[in-house]
Amino acid sequence: MENKTVVRDSNMELYRIVAMLLVMLFHVFGKIDKIGDKLFPDTLETMHIVNLLFTSATFVCVDMFVLLSGWYGINTRWSKVKAFIFQVLFYSVSIYLIMLLCCPSVQFSWSFLAHVFILDDYWFVPVYLMLYLFAPAINPFIKKSTDKEFLTLLIAIFAMQSIYGWLNYRESGYMEGCSPISFLILYMIGAYMRRTAPRLSNISRKTLFSSYLALITFNWVIAVAAKYLHNEILLQIAWQFSSPIIILASVCLLLLFSRINIGYSKTINWIAASSFAAFLIHCFPLFYEKVYSTIVTQIADSFSYPVALPILLLFVLVFYILSILIDQIRLFIYWKISSTPASSR
Repeated sequence: MENKTVVRDSNMELYRIVAMLLVMLFHVFGKIDKIGDKLFPDTLETMHIVNLLFTSATFVCVDMFVLLSGWYGINTRWSKVKAFIFQVLFYSVSIYLIMLLCCPSVQFSWSFLAHVFILDDYWFVPVYLMLYLFAPAINPFIKKSTDKEFLTLLIAIFAMQSIYGWLNYRESGYMEGCSPISFLILYMIGAYMRRTAPRLSNISRKTLFSSYLALITFNWVIAVAAKYLHNEILLQIAWQFSSPIIILASVCLLLLFSRINIGYSKTINWIAASSFAAFLIHCFPLFYEKVYSTIVTQIADSFSYPVALPILLLFVLVFYILSILIDQIRLFIYWKISSTPASSR
């Protein structure tokens, strides 16, 4: 849903693709980590420790998406809102109907249907829509402010979130980085990175990737310590989208992909345009509970971790490809009923 007039570089669209794959993998590793509902296992097996590392590596996924919106800038237009809402409803209504027809354990509920139509069956959607509506008020400051003014405000709001929305794990206003204010902060960070990218060109791609690895490793150490010490505070600190560790790791990837020179790729841009479909399909509550997480659990329970891992990676890749292909149906239908392009980005 970013500014339509901005030329979409294929390297940044590749960043979008990677972000979506990380979302799907995050839900895989996160599901494995919670198998048996053991917040603090009696013993930390090697498999569990390795899985926490993968969880930490993929935890950047949500922040990556919002940073990219700030990088491009959101141009609030009704045609884009309409396309975005259509995309969400296309999948939520279709999947709900299919689940009702194919899954005997799913019963029709007016209450659930109401949640489908007000779009809150996906937590990301209403929060992102709020950011979309705020964008016209934010963009003038981003464009007209001096670097000093921009950086001063950014440091202030980032510090406030880090203190009250990260270290103070009992504070609920920031919702662990899932709130509109957290998305606003990420949006402004993405915009600031776009502005200052030329001045950061002396930072090599190797340094950026190494920094990402160092940050997620540090977060992984916190998570392992939390499990080992049975410390809920440390656990909360590790797993928050508002964590400065996670945000900085996401920024490293943003800058890294901005340096990748692959020219224009029609294939990459075509795939990226439908990436959000993978989220909408696998994250629909009923589908995630009855299908996606069930398959993940069965694979994890049926094989040893070294064997299950490549199978799970293949499962995610195949699911992603199928989602891209399925989304062509949505694009075709919207093209037929609307005079505007079907992409909601």
